[in-house]
Amino acid sequence: MTTSDRTRQIALAFAERRDMAHALLRQRMEERGLTETGGWKITETLRHVGSGTQLVLRPIHLRNDPPENLECVVAVHPEDDPAGDVKP
Repeated sequence: MTTSDRTRQIALAFAERRDMAHALLRQRMEERGLTETGGWKITETLRHVGSGTQLVLRPIHLRNDPPENLECVVAVHPEDDPAGDVKP
């Protein structure tokens, strides 16, 4: 496998995990009444930790404070298997 193929494989796997985390967070938000029609959105930030980089998805609202401990994390480990991790 070429470097380009490996990069493409990692990118596609990451995009799939990101989409899965987004859907999971949206479901958990809606269970708590944090709906898109009510003004709730999902924000994405990067966090660097000892084991690599994490994409952190959290609810955000222009006027309301988000609930604590409601997030989904997608681990990014380019040296690892592209399957990666998604943690609620």
